[in-house]
Amino acid sequence: MEVGIDVGGTHTRIRVGYDDSASQPPEVTVLSSSWLRGTLFSDPMNATRLLGLIPGDAVGREDVSIAMGVNGCDNRAQCTLLTQWVNAVHPGPVLVVNDSELFGPAAGLARAISVVCGTGSIVVGRDGNGELVKVGGHGWLLGDPGAAPSLVRESVVAILAAHDAGDEPGPLAQALMKHYGSPDPVQLGYDFTADVGITNWGALAPLVFAAAADGDDLAAGVIEADGRQLAADVVALQAKGVGAEDVVAAGGVITSQPRLEQAFSTALSLVAPSLRVHLLKEAPVVGALALARALSHMPKQR
Repeated sequence: MEVGIDVGGTHTRIRVGYDDSASQPPEVTVLSSSWLRGTLFSDPMNATRLLGLIPGDAVGREDVSIAMGVNGCDNRAQCTLLTQWVNAVHPGPVLVVNDSELFGPAAGLARAISVVCGTGSIVVGRDGNGELVKVGGHGWLLGDPGAAPSLVRESVVAILAAHDAGDEPGPLAQALMKHYGSPDPVQLGYDFTADVGITNWGALAPLVFAAAADGDDLAAGVIEADGRQLAADVVALQAKGVGAEDVVAAGGVITSQPRLEQAFSTALSLVAPSLRVHLLKEAPVVGALALARALSHMPKQR
C-alpha cells in the first residue's frame, strides 16, 4: 500500500494505492483550511491532522510509503522538518517535496521543470545539488505572467497605452468597459484599480481569451507577451543550474486555454529548442502516488 498527498493552497487531495491493481484507489479531497492551523510550520500538529485524513489503516504501518507534495515547502530545510513531523506519527518511508514537483511524476517523468499557471504562476526545478530553485511567483500585483489576474492587469495597461496612442477601444476594451460601466478607457483604469483583488481581476481572464478569439490584436498580444515571459522564466531557471530536458505545465489557465499554452510553447521553442513541453493531463496527486510507489521500492537503509 502507498499513499500520495497533494497539499495545495486551497485543497488537499489524498489517494491510496493498493497492491491489487484492480482496486479503485479511494481519494479524499478537503479544504486545506480544514486541517491547517496557522501557517504550515506554525503548529507541528498540522502533520498529525493531515495524516488523520488518510483513509484505512495506512498510518502507523512500517510497510506503507507516504509521498506528499506540499505548497509552502520551499526549501530542503522545510521539507526535512515536515518529514520529521510526519515520521513522528508514521514509521514507514516518507518523502516530502514542493507541490509543483508532482507534475513530472504525474506525467511519467523522473525529472522535469514545472510551470504552474493558474491563479498565480511560477517556474520550479531542482539544480545539480538537488536544491529547489524557483523563478517568478512574485504575486498577482507585480508579476505571475500567464496567470489569470496578470492577463487582465496587462490587458488594462495595454488598453490605456493604446488609448494614449489615439486608438479606438477594441473588443477587449469594450468588454471591460461594459463590465465596469466605464464610459472610456481612462475611467476604466480608475474603475479597474478601485476593484483591485485577485479574485475580481482573475474572474475577467475569460474576456481576454474571448476577445483574442474574436480577432482583437491587443488581447492576442497580451497573451503572447505573457507566454514569452513564462518561457523567459524557464530559461532563467536553466541559468540557475536546473538541467531537466522536460517541461510540464499545469494550472487552471494554461491547461484550459490552448492559446496561452501555444504562446508559451512557441516562445520556448525559440529560446530553448532542446526542451520538450508537456501539458499535464493527470491530477498532481497521481504524481504523489507515483513517488510513493517509487519510495516503497527503494532499498531500506540500515
